[in-house]
Amino acid sequence: MGRLSTEKIKEEVESKGFTLVSDEGYENINSLITVKCEHGHLTQVSLADFRAASFTCPQCDKVSFVNPTSVPPKQGYRVIAFDQATESFGLSIFEDSQLKFFNLYTFNGLLKDRLVRIKKFVEDIVIKEWKPDFIVMEDIQYQWGAVLTFKVLAELLGVLETVCTEHNIPYEVVSPNVWRKYAGTCGKNRTQEKQLSVITVQEKYGVKVNNDVAEAILIGRYGVHSHYQIKNAFGN
Repeated sequence: MGRLSTEKIKEEVESKGFTLVSDEGYENINSLITVKCEHGHLTQVSLADFRAASFTCPQCDKVSFVNPTSVPPKQGYRVIAFDQATESFGLSIFEDSQLKFFNLYTFNGLLKDRLVRIKKFVEDIVIKEWKPDFIVMEDIQYQWGAVLTFKVLAELLGVLETVCTEHNIPYEVVSPNVWRKYAGTCGKNRTQEKQLSVITVQEKYGVKVNNDVAEAILIGRYGVHSHYQIKNAFGN
């Protein structure tokens, strides 16, 4: 690939929600350019590194987060993410690219009762009280020998999609491979991936959480950045 024009670099930078400040000295994809994030932070980065799916503003990611005891009032474009299971339900809330809240919710009893309680929780609390502009949830993935688990998670996913549709909430069901690639937490096996998620959240937000919550946070982080154009369309 030949040398890109300033206009082409600008288009590529803006497609990820950044502004091109300077490409002085640019010769190839390994040359440094200066970009500005939506919060005004300046970063020098090579175009090769900028193109990585996991690249985000390093200054935004340095923020040490203190989780509030309850969900704060909505003030901006709100993305709510689920790392869902019928017993342990990880949830995170982002507003205008910033992590605002996370928690783990547990549901007990027979499967049919858990599904009813989760549906009520998402309808009455997540949607009506917390007012998401967008919801992102993890897609199901078959694991060898785990047919029953796959069926249960498929039922849960159907419930969540139905609730979002009924309440006109835009949503995305994201493959685990896609959000993990964005987060940089792909591993050799599921155990390693869980560990990497916990470590990544601790590094980026300064909080130590279990893997269910960590993955909900990283799914939310993926949702925020992958839907930057949607966020702009809705406004703050």
